[in-house]
Amino acid sequence: MVCLSRESMVSAFEKYLKTVFEHPEIISASVKTITINRENTEAAGKRAFEAGFHDCCSDIDLSVKVQLPSDGSVTPDRYMKRIDRFGINTVSALGWCFVPENRIYRIIFRDGMRYDFGFEFEFAEDANLDLGEQPDPGEQSVHWPEENINRFWFVQIQALGKLYRKDYLISSHLANMNCNEMLVMQMVLRDLKYGTNHHRYGYAEELEYVRDLGKAPYRTGDQTFDRIADHLYAAALACDRLAKEFYPHYQNRSADFFAIWDCYESAGRSASSNR
Repeated sequence: MVCLSRESMVSAFEKYLKTVFEHPEIISASVKTITINRENTEAAGKRAFEAGFHDCCSDIDLSVKVQLPSDGSVTPDRYMKRIDRFGINTVSALGWCFVPENRIYRIIFRDGMRYDFGFEFEFAEDANLDLGEQPDPGEQSVHWPEENINRFWFVQIQALGKLYRKDYLISSHLANMNCNEMLVMQMVLRDLKYGTNHHRYGYAEELEYVRDLGKAPYRTGDQTFDRIADHLYAAALACDRLAKEFYPHYQNRSADFFAIWDCYESAGRSASSNR
């Protein structure tokens, strides 16, 4: 069960900081102007959380300062690829994506906690770092990399947060983007089925995400809100179905997405009743 109360979120953040500081190369972490280290984790962690908290849709802008060997044995690029060392994998996280120009991972964990996780590097001659073995990612489809699926689920939550904050323009844009992503998945599957990416005529395919339009249980009476919610709901179920075409052992993620959605919905109703 997902709980996104203020108390549960600060507790989850404090727990995550412990995961971060398990790694000896981490010098410090920061949120906005608040620096967190091993000596002040609890007190500074609480202040850092409060500095960025607005509601249950809030993310945490967490940056870590890392000391790497100056001999180049571990480069920043190589280090950042090992995000699994910070507990980010398909078991713990619903979705994530990397923004290379900012050196930031955008993450939504299955417990509903969102992070923009960034890196800053320092180098020392006497530093020694062993990253350990990288987990086996399993067989990857060359036709649809798993990172596309991870990104899809992060964008779903990003759109959902914008929806409940009444930013209908961005929310609709992101929801439509993910619906279009489902169409691209179908087009790739069609190319694989017919052995070509050139189709003079189509095959009157059913649009996968359209199968669930009009079924979203999240209704407010606000036509714009309901339309966006409908697309997010339909895209989530379509992704679970289509992902299995590329990854037969893929585990559905929509239930975790809807559990987070339930928290946003509950918080939204509470906020409306208190106005």
